[in-house]
Amino acid sequence: MIRRCDLVPQYNLYKDEIEIAINDVLQSGLYTLGENVRLFEKEFSEYIGCNYATGVNSGTDALMLALWCIDIQEGDEVITTPFTAIPTYSAIRHVGATPIFVDIDPNTFLIDLNKIQDVITDKTKAIVPVHLFGNVVDIEELRNIIGSRIYIIEDCAQAHGASVRGKKAGSLGDLAAFSFYPTKNLGGYGDGGMVLTNNQEYNDCIIKKHQFGMISKDEFITDGVNSRLDEIQAAILRIKLKNLDSMNNKRSVLAAYYNESLDSRFAIRQHINADVESAFHIYSIVCKSDRNELIRYLEEKGIQTNIYYPFPLNQQKGYRSMFHDQGSFPNSELISNKIIALPFYPEIEIATLSIVAEYINLFFDK
Repeated sequence: MIRRCDLVPQYNLYKDEIEIAINDVLQSGLYTLGENVRLFEKEFSEYIGCNYATGVNSGTDALMLALWCIDIQEGDEVITTPFTAIPTYSAIRHVGATPIFVDIDPNTFLIDLNKIQDVITDKTKAIVPVHLFGNVVDIEELRNIIGSRIYIIEDCAQAHGASVRGKKAGSLGDLAAFSFYPTKNLGGYGDGGMVLTNNQEYNDCIIKKHQFGMISKDEFITDGVNSRLDEIQAAILRIKLKNLDSMNNKRSVLAAYYNESLDSRFAIRQHINADVESAFHIYSIVCKSDRNELIRYLEEKGIQTNIYYPFPLNQQKGYRSMFHDQGSFPNSELISNKIIALPFYPEIEIATLSIVAEYINLFFDK
């Protein structure tokens, strides 16, 4: 089986360092809010180019806390894309706000900046642009469109190390949310997330709210939740952070190979603008023929694929009634019906990709 994503080779690559780091944590007896968390917050914020960072329990919590700390509440509207993972939507709903969808650009798969102005109302409080598959939304252009009144919270769950015009995703908005789920470019061995910002007031709020609203062991001054990055995950992530650029460079080489090898008559790839350095979190193609037939064919050949995403959020069964008055999102719906994610992770060999590309081209050319 050629897996879509295999995490074991990366573990084997850094196994010795990781096991030493885990053992050091276990021997320390300090498992939450310790030295590894503090150092990882410092190292990751410096890597991204932000002044402040707070480790939390997950990428979903990171988004939720970011929204909470700019006082998003019931009745507020938050703009985002329907072509994203469920957590983007969930975080907005968990703080009581209403998600307002804007369709994607069918080439970049990112929120269409040209359509945002049409949905802004007096209730619009924030926008959550999603840097999808490692591609990066132009946040500077977005700011020019929406003005200074509306907050920008970057969803960077798939964009660790990606950049636009030399500035890293996560350093461009008012706040940014990262996930360290195991499959991410920078992934731990469990859940984890981080909120980044250049604003001290927002950072102070995150610090209070991510640990029950407490400022000392016995003093609570605001509402809060239990959302902490643990020491073991932070220790693992510190090791991987040192190697993130190297891993992303490998992803770039692999993506370039797919770009050259897959027949563009049959497989359309995500467009990356010239001023963007993608993190290539996922390599997806849009099929010009029946996707399900291709998936079955590849399965017969022992090649695993995934679909990101089979439905835009407005078509998910549990949410359809909520979005019935927002109209349709034809680009998101078209891409969802045609997209397929191919085997892709930094440790996969070019020789393996050549097998995948050969079978795909044979399928389309038959």
